[in-house]
Amino acid sequence: MRRWAWFGPAFVVAFVASIVVGGALATGDALYLPDASVADLRTFYGHNLPAVVAQSALQVLAAVALYLFGRGLHRSLWPDRLDGLDRLGRVAAWGNAAAAGFLLLSVLTSVALAAVAERAGAGVVSALGTATLLCGGALHLAGLAVFVTASSVAGLRRRTRGRWVFRYGRWAGPLVAVSVVSIVWPPLLRLEPLWRLVAIVWIVGVTVAALRNGLDRTPRAAGRAVTSHPS
Repeated sequence: MRRWAWFGPAFVVAFVASIVVGGALATGDALYLPDASVADLRTFYGHNLPAVVAQSALQVLAAVALYLFGRGLHRSLWPDRLDGLDRLGRVAAWGNAAAAGFLLLSVLTSVALAAVAERAGAGVVSALGTATLLCGGALHLAGLAVFVTASSVAGLRRRTRGRWVFRYGRWAGPLVAVSVVSIVWPPLLRLEPLWRLVAIVWIVGVTVAALRNGLDRTPRAAGRAVTSHPS
């Protein structure tokens, strides 16, 4: 069954649509979270509830799609829970759950911020803004990096068809992990679209490989048989 692979493009479409729809519905000045003051957060979230709700709904769909995509890929790479890949399989599963979970958590903090922005204290507004930024950015990408890397290593070890996408994932995963540095060095946040693009290419590549080949194991070349002939 390869239907799980379609959840990959579903995640990409829902996530990109959330950004486009949120921007289209928002009024006033655009908000760049890393530089936003408490006053900026109050103004944006207090006057853009429809944009926040629409964006949040699409990101919930994106989080669910990402989780189902990762679960399907995990079942394809570890169909029999091979002993040599069990630990790697757990790492991949944790990474997928973290990526989807932190994206979902960022939705919850964003909705909470919209609900209390105009009446909560400055500390609460600032904390919710920071949580939204971290959960939807560095922490979500960190989980995605773990998922991409572990799944790609497993795909190569298992000798699956479509190995090209897993070769790409071996360097793409660690590259996405660099986004975590933005937690201590905020200017790196400006490269966040690049990290997302790198991950999206891998997700779409896995979808193509799964639909074309089913990620089946590539048969090993048979050794030459040694025969003896009676004299």
